[in-house]
Amino acid sequence: MNQQEFIDKYKRRFSIYHSSQDEDIGEQLEESYDDIKSLIGEFDPNKYKKGTALVFERTRYLRNESLEYFYGNFQTAIMDASIDLVGEKNDAD
Repeated sequence: MNQQEFIDKYKRRFSIYHSSQDEDIGEQLEESYDDIKSLIGEFDPNKYKKGTALVFERTRYLRNESLEYFYGNFQTAIMDASIDLVGEKNDAD
């Protein structure tokens, strides 16, 4: 998710109006995407908005040096997303 499209979406969502941290945001989005994929499974961030939202929220917690709170605060959303994706996978089979 280290593409300008996602960086711009993240910045809009969290009202960031400068580009001085775009490189850092991109790297943090990629790190968060990899982590969320390991928790809920593979997903396309262009199509699965719940996964993208989790990536954005994890990145926000990471940027605010509060990552230890993310997992507890979003446990239900993580579980829901993983169930969604398992259901999609089973539907495709």
